[in-house]
Amino acid sequence: RKPPTMDQSAIVTLSRLAVEAEEANRLDTDTPAVILTNRDGTQHIESIEHLQPGRSRYRGKYTSNALADFAGYVTRTHENGLAQGQPQGFIDPANMACAVFFNLGDGEHAGHADHTASLKLKPTAAYAALRAALAKAHDQRSLHDFIEDWRDAIVPMTAGEPDTTRRIPSVLAAVRSITIDEARSSTHDDRDFGATRSTMESVDAKSAHTLPSGLVFRCAPYEGLPGREFRLRLGVSTGADKLVLVLRMQQAEAVEEAIAADFRAALADKLSTACSLVLGTFTP
Repeated sequence: RKPPTMDQSAIVTLSRLAVEAEEANRLDTDTPAVILTNRDGTQHIESIEHLQPGRSRYRGKYTSNALADFAGYVTRTHENGLAQGQPQGFIDPANMACAVFFNLGDGEHAGHADHTASLKLKPTAAYAALRAALAKAHDQRSLHDFIEDWRDAIVPMTAGEPDTTRRIPSVLAAVRSITIDEARSSTHDDRDFGATRSTMESVDAKSAHTLPSGLVFRCAPYEGLPGREFRLRLGVSTGADKLVLVLRMQQAEAVEEAIAADFRAALADKLSTACSLVLGTFTP
């Protein structure tokens, strides 16, 4: 048995009813959307913006690790009129990051806050190597390799001050030739009603060449920030089975604060006319 067929007028009527139903479900919003019915009878709103030739409004999320590129993008976006009012930026110096919202709006006209630019600085190769060297204890080989690899950025210290007269080869030789000297002394005191015995041990690390008191490491910590000097104390530990060499940054907390201040100053210098800046983070 053949299924019943519809004539042309029935098809036209059904098509017209479908169009009318779709128009009835279409919402009168800036971004086109329709109300759709789920299988369980409930309804939800579905955006159909993607079916248009273009989007209803300009928006996007820009991310960068380069301060200059980030500043250029924020400035161009503001100058080209693609921001909703004055862009607002939030500086997170602890993470060397900044987020700018181009359509955050204000209390009277709140924006969607979905047009943003984000900056997250990456440490330079030299600063990353320095932080890795500070984070671990060294044997003679690993400290030798660190100094050898970054010799152009290192100045030895003598008595706590940079010593430009000393050359890196002599520092490398001193690190290679460190030896451990052990001394043991015993004292025995015999008395009528008792005896006393004591033993003393001392362990010293010595080198055929004079070890520097520390190192000065010179580099820019992040791209776009000024270079600076990092003063490192050199410590030698003989308590373990193997010789351990440790680098410690002097005034590490003050150095971190100074780098954060440089970051804030660089952002303020590049974005002062294109964006309002405050310290902190913001989640819309």
